[in-house]
Amino acid sequence: MPMIKRIVGATRELGKPTDWNEDNDPPCGVLPIRDVITPEGPFMISAWEFTPAELLALQHGATLKLWIRGVAHPVIAMTVGDVVE
Repeated sequence: MPMIKRIVGATRELGKPTDWNEDNDPPCGVLPIRDVITPEGPFMISAWEFTPAELLALQHGATLKLWIRGVAHPVIAMTVGDVVE
């Protein structure tokens, strides 16, 4: 699993959800985010770093998967590189 990285210009840190069950759910750490306002509305941006094995897998055709907890899909975007506001 990619490693959480502190995003440049982080504005706050998100913790585990209030209903997170430490006994049954996997560990849930702190996620530094950067709040930005775009023409499409507000977004929270986090940064992630791949391990060498993950980079190799991606280079050989593995797909990146986005997991979202819940039953409704929020608006998301995936980008590479600097944050463009």
